[in-house]
Amino acid sequence: MARDRVRISRRRAVSTAAAVAALAGGLGLGLAQPPATASAARTASGPTGGAWLALKDGHLAYGQDAQGNRIPDYSSAGYEGGGTSLPKALVKATVPAPGTGDSTATVQAAIDKVAALPQGTDGIRGAVQLAPGQYHIAGQLHLGASGVVLRGSGTGSTALVADQPSVRTLVTIGDKSRYTPVGTAQQVTDDYVPVGGTTLTLGSTAGLNAGDEVVVERPTTQAWIDAIGMTDAWKPNWSLRSERKVTAVHGNKVTLDIPLTTALEKQYTQATVYKYTFPRIDHVGVENLSLDGQAMSGDPDYAKSFYNAAPWEFNAVQDSWISNVTWRHFGGSGQTFLGPQSRRISVLHTQALDFNTTDSSARSEAYLLQGQQNLIQDCAVTAPMIHAFSTYGRQSGPNVFSRCKATLVDKTYDAGGHERWGSGTLYDNIQIDGSLLLVNNGSRGSGHGWSDANSTAYNCTTQQYMAQEPPTAHNWAIGCTGTLMNGSDGQIESNGKHLLPDSLYDQQLLDRHAAARGSRS
Repeated sequence: MARDRVRISRRRAVSTAAAVAALAGGLGLGLAQPPATASAARTASGPTGGAWLALKDGHLAYGQDAQGNRIPDYSSAGYEGGGTSLPKALVKATVPAPGTGDSTATVQAAIDKVAALPQGTDGIRGAVQLAPGQYHIAGQLHLGASGVVLRGSGTGSTALVADQPSVRTLVTIGDKSRYTPVGTAQQVTDDYVPVGGTTLTLGSTAGLNAGDEVVVERPTTQAWIDAIGMTDAWKPNWSLRSERKVTAVHGNKVTLDIPLTTALEKQYTQATVYKYTFPRIDHVGVENLSLDGQAMSGDPDYAKSFYNAAPWEFNAVQDSWISNVTWRHFGGSGQTFLGPQSRRISVLHTQALDFNTTDSSARSEAYLLQGQQNLIQDCAVTAPMIHAFSTYGRQSGPNVFSRCKATLVDKTYDAGGHERWGSGTLYDNIQIDGSLLLVNNGSRGSGHGWSDANSTAYNCTTQQYMAQEPPTAHNWAIGCTGTLMNGSDGQIESNGKHLLPDSLYDQQLLDRHAAARGSRS
């Protein structure tokens, strides 16, 4: 993973922020526009019968276009599918107050001790309690078993401090995994399933029952690549895989628990549905501590490898969390790295401060979302020249940034998807001293192209923002303040004025829980 992040990040010879500045200055280096040949592939523009969103009788009402596409429900993002309080794990191992030497082995031994305990019915084995003080970590810590919580005595009391001038990830969580289909994949026979849709018609529903976990796989084809204008940038060598649960089966139709965030268009691709296995660990937490990576900047190769100087990353992990954690003096690409195999992770009440970046032509990400149903909420960034809130590509979402703030230190920030169809992201009530960009990044980098699709900026406070309209998809900007940039041909509502509800994510949670209570009454 470290090598992958270096490869991707080094492609930022011209940053998005530089492109925005060039656009504003009329230097001809602006954001790419969709090609004229793609116009026939566009979704039906604009909602029928009113606005995309409205608050009526205390609940959200959704507009949709003529094809049925609507703003997705993002409320399933977060621990155990959103809206569930984090558990309080009982302490099962304590680590003595640190001395002056390397504490890697001592802390890891305590983690391994708890990992060997039986997992409770709540998914928890227990917590490793760290004392106040600075634990010097010369190596790397690994949380590799379900149900283990690494807990400090407070962000101002307990710190994991990188020791030794070598670039690395200080804490890794989980290992790599892979999808294994179970049974026969069934073709989706609908001509079109819209964004926000939850009902699919299959060739057969034999063997499928309510409660089954399934993958909706949408292969990328050359026909679709051509339709969205990415002919010279992308190759048809990947799929969007949306993990969902079947909630009902009626004849050849299945209903899913979470809406799709990219439409299924039979004219471009043949989607399938199948049961699967995908081993992950779960109920892992890191909480109430801080991390410091200053020592890593002494690496002789730091100017080139600082992208890999990171506090932690998630691999194949679900239903887990980071809470009340602060980190300083890292340089990595994705300080909050929720990898593409992560699912239902909550990152709550965190701060990413004082980055050590040395390459003036490239930017690190402060918070980086991949995977599915992941939530970053109540976060803060202070750093020079950073992609504050970003996503990588080929993700099906939904994923959420909510109530996060990036405060200017030196040069302006930007936020938004980085590359290759990072679909289904909600930027909810974020504040950024810089630009929020839901755009086509064109041929920049490795051919990043459409970096956000079917993503929503809601009640965001910016210096300037742009939302472009991908062929076959939408991007929404609703209730955002700041200068609306030229070229914003996406779905813009209430430009310059925040709306009620204050938080789209919070209101969608309330509505979903109210609907669930109503169905049980």
